[in-house]
Amino acid sequence: MRRGVFPSPARGGGSGWGQRGFTLVEMMVGLAILSLVTIALAGTFLVASRAVSNEARVIAADEAVSGASLWLTRDLNSATALPALAVTVDTANTLTLTYGSPPPIVVVYSVNNNRDLVRTVNGAATTAARGITSVTVTAAGCYATVTIQPSATGATAATFNVSNRPGGCW
Repeated sequence: MRRGVFPSPARGGGSGWGQRGFTLVEMMVGLAILSLVTIALAGTFLVASRAVSNEARVIAADEAVSGASLWLTRDLNSATALPALAVTVDTANTLTLTYGSPPPIVVVYSVNNNRDLVRTVNGAATTAARGITSVTVTAAGCYATVTIQPSATGATAATFNVSNRPGGCW
Protein backbone atom coordinates (compact mmCIF):
# COMPACT_ATOMS: atom_id res chain seq x y z
CA MET A 1 0.00 0.00 0.00
CA ARG A 2 1.33 3.40 -0.90
CA ARG A 3 1.69 6.14 1.60
CA GLY A 4 0.05 9.46 0.94
CA VAL A 5 1.95 12.62 0.22
CA PHE A 6 0.81 14.26 3.42
CA PRO A 7 1.11 12.52 6.75
CA SER A 8 -2.06 11.57 8.46
CA PRO A 9 -2.54 11.15 12.18
CA ALA A 10 -4.51 8.02 11.36
CA ARG A 11 -1.45 6.35 9.81
CA GLY A 12 0.98 7.27 12.56
CA GLY A 13 2.25 10.33 10.76
CA GLY A 14 2.03 12.63 13.72
CA SER A 15 -0.25 15.59 13.97
CA GLY A 16 -0.41 16.35 10.25
CA TRP A 17 0.98 19.65 8.95
CA GLY A 18 3.27 20.28 11.93
CA GLN A 19 5.60 17.41 11.00
CA ARG A 20 6.94 18.75 7.69
CA GLY A 21 8.91 21.93 6.75
CA PHE A 22 10.87 24.39 8.85
CA THR A 23 9.92 26.26 11.93
CA LEU A 24 10.08 30.02 12.01
CA VAL A 25 13.17 29.89 14.25
CA GLU A 26 14.97 27.60 11.79
CA MET A 27 14.14 29.97 8.94
CA MET A 28 15.46 32.96 10.90
CA VAL A 29 18.71 31.14 11.72
CA GLY A 30 19.12 30.16 8.06
CA LEU A 31 18.54 33.72 6.89
CA ALA A 32 21.04 35.04 9.45
CA ILE A 33 23.71 32.62 8.22
CA LEU A 34 22.94 33.49 4.59
CA SER A 35 23.21 37.20 5.44
CA LEU A 36 26.63 36.72 7.06
CA VAL A 37 27.93 34.78 4.05
CA THR A 38 26.59 37.46 1.68
CA ILE A 39 28.24 40.26 3.67
CA ALA A 40 31.56 38.39 3.69
CA LEU A 41 31.41 37.85 -0.09
CA ALA A 42 30.47 41.50 -0.70
CA GLY A 43 33.42 42.65 1.43
CA THR A 44 35.79 40.42 -0.51
CA PHE A 45 34.41 41.75 -3.79
CA LEU A 46 34.89 45.37 -2.68
CA VAL A 47 38.51 44.76 -1.65
CA ALA A 48 39.27 43.04 -4.96
CA SER A 49 37.54 45.81 -6.90
CA ARG A 50 39.61 48.50 -5.17
CA ALA A 51 42.83 46.60 -5.86
CA VAL A 52 41.97 46.33 -9.56
CA SER A 53 41.03 50.02 -9.67
CA ASN A 54 44.33 51.08 -8.06
CA GLU A 55 46.29 48.89 -10.45
CA ALA A 56 44.43 50.39 -13.40
CA ARG A 57 45.37 53.90 -12.21
CA VAL A 58 49.04 52.96 -11.97
CA ILE A 59 48.98 51.39 -15.44
CA ALA A 60 47.33 54.51 -16.88
CA ALA A 61 49.99 56.66 -15.19
CA ASP A 62 52.76 54.53 -16.70
CA GLU A 63 51.21 54.92 -20.14
CA ALA A 64 50.94 58.68 -19.63
CA VAL A 65 54.61 58.90 -18.66
CA SER A 66 55.56 56.81 -21.67
CA GLY A 67 53.61 59.04 -24.07
CA ALA A 68 54.99 62.23 -22.53
CA SER A 69 58.56 60.96 -22.61
CA LEU A 70 58.39 60.26 -26.36
CA TRP A 71 57.31 63.83 -27.19
CA LEU A 72 59.73 65.41 -24.73
CA THR A 73 62.68 63.36 -26.01
CA ARG A 74 61.92 64.30 -29.61
CA ASP A 75 61.58 67.99 -28.86
CA LEU A 76 64.60 68.17 -26.54
CA ASN A 77 66.76 66.39 -29.12
CA SER A 78 65.71 68.93 -31.75
CA ALA A 79 65.73 72.10 -29.63
CA THR A 80 68.04 74.94 -30.56
CA ALA A 81 68.53 75.93 -26.93
CA LEU A 82 67.22 75.15 -23.47
CA PRO A 83 66.74 77.45 -20.50
CA ALA A 84 69.86 77.77 -18.39
CA LEU A 85 67.93 77.05 -15.17
CA ALA A 86 65.76 74.10 -14.27
CA VAL A 87 62.14 74.48 -15.40
CA THR A 88 59.14 72.79 -13.81
CA VAL A 89 56.16 72.60 -16.14
CA ASP A 90 52.91 72.66 -14.16
CA THR A 91 49.65 74.63 -14.11
CA ALA A 92 51.59 77.85 -13.43
CA ASN A 93 54.75 77.42 -15.59
CA THR A 94 55.45 76.47 -19.19
CA LEU A 95 58.48 75.30 -21.16
CA THR A 96 59.15 76.80 -24.59
CA LEU A 97 61.48 75.13 -27.09
CA THR A 98 62.33 76.23 -30.63
CA TYR A 99 63.93 74.32 -33.47
CA GLY A 100 64.09 74.17 -37.22
CA SER A 101 65.08 76.65 -39.91
CA PRO A 102 63.23 79.93 -40.41
CA PRO A 103 60.44 80.12 -39.71
CA PRO A 104 61.26 78.23 -36.49
CA ILE A 105 58.97 75.68 -34.95
CA VAL A 106 57.89 76.82 -31.49
CA VAL A 107 56.82 74.13 -29.02
CA VAL A 108 55.26 75.09 -25.68
CA TYR A 109 54.60 72.54 -22.94
CA SER A 110 52.07 73.25 -20.19
CA VAL A 111 49.88 71.34 -17.74
CA ASN A 112 46.19 72.27 -17.67
CA ASN A 113 43.73 71.98 -14.79
CA ASN A 114 42.66 68.51 -15.99
CA ARG A 115 46.27 67.36 -15.44
CA ASP A 116 46.92 66.95 -19.14
CA LEU A 117 50.38 67.68 -20.50
CA VAL A 118 49.57 69.98 -23.42
CA ARG A 119 52.01 70.31 -26.32
CA THR A 120 51.37 73.41 -28.43
CA VAL A 121 53.21 73.55 -31.76
CA ASN A 122 53.06 76.92 -33.53
CA GLY A 123 49.75 77.68 -31.80
CA ALA A 124 48.08 74.30 -32.35
CA ALA A 125 47.51 72.56 -29.00
CA THR A 126 47.33 68.78 -28.58
CA THR A 127 47.32 66.60 -25.49
CA ALA A 128 50.69 64.86 -25.22
CA ALA A 129 49.68 62.86 -22.13
CA ARG A 130 46.87 62.66 -19.59
CA GLY A 131 47.32 62.41 -15.85
CA ILE A 132 50.53 64.44 -15.44
CA THR A 133 51.07 66.71 -12.43
CA SER A 134 54.40 68.21 -13.46
CA VAL A 135 57.47 67.86 -15.68
CA THR A 136 60.89 69.11 -14.58
CA VAL A 137 63.65 69.69 -17.13
CA THR A 138 67.21 70.34 -15.98
CA ALA A 139 69.83 70.93 -18.68
CA ALA A 140 73.60 70.79 -18.37
CA GLY A 141 75.75 70.92 -21.49
CA CYS A 142 74.63 68.28 -23.97
CA TYR A 143 72.43 66.48 -21.45
CA ALA A 144 68.97 67.13 -20.09
CA THR A 145 67.38 65.28 -17.19
CA VAL A 146 63.59 65.06 -17.32
CA THR A 147 61.38 64.03 -14.40
CA ILE A 148 57.70 63.36 -15.08
CA GLN A 149 55.34 63.21 -12.11
CA PRO A 150 52.07 61.37 -12.83
CA SER A 151 48.97 62.41 -10.90
CA ALA A 152 47.68 58.91 -10.06
CA THR A 153 47.84 57.84 -6.44
CA GLY A 154 50.59 55.26 -5.99
CA ALA A 155 52.35 56.08 -9.26
CA THR A 156 56.02 56.99 -9.06
CA ALA A 157 57.84 59.72 -10.93
CA ALA A 158 59.89 58.70 -13.96
CA THR A 159 63.29 60.24 -14.59
CA PHE A 160 65.21 59.87 -17.83
CA ASN A 161 68.14 61.53 -19.56
CA VAL A 162 68.20 62.97 -23.05
CA SER A 163 71.60 63.20 -24.69
CA ASN A 164 73.57 62.81 -27.92
CA ARG A 165 71.75 65.43 -29.93
CA PRO A 166 72.34 64.91 -33.61
CA GLY A 167 72.91 68.65 -34.10
CA GLY A 168 75.61 68.95 -31.42
CA CYS A 169 75.61 70.55 -28.00
CA TRP A 170 73.30 73.34 -26.89
